[in-house]
Amino acid sequence: MIDKLVLVVDDHPITRKLTVKLLQLMEVDRIIEAGDGADGLAKLADNKADLILLDLSMPVMDGATMLKELKANPDFAQIPVIMITAAAEQARVEEALALGAESYLLKPLAKQPLLEVVNKYLL
Repeated sequence: MIDKLVLVVDDHPITRKLTVKLLQLMEVDRIIEAGDGADGLAKLADNKADLILLDLSMPVMDGATMLKELKANPDFAQIPVIMITAAAEQARVEEALALGAESYLLKPLAKQPLLEVVNKYLL
């Protein structure tokens, strides 16, 4: 078991559930979910995450805005953030990387790239 907390932020429930299932297969046992950036920030107030998987395009608060707020807050600035995005959003991915995201994964998520991220940032 990997005793680290992962926050999965995505506005699509099916994508969130798939991501959670993949993480569980990798023996990550502490996972919280949020439906947008504002919800994600609220969940972080009570739960210090060790890794954030953050969708780029969401209503209410998108991933880039949440990332800016994370990096501006000393309590959260050091948490690794991996953006989750569709391939068509390359310019926005580059913006997110410039804002401080460690890397990005393409949708639909595949087990191997996610496993590499989990191994790199949680082990």
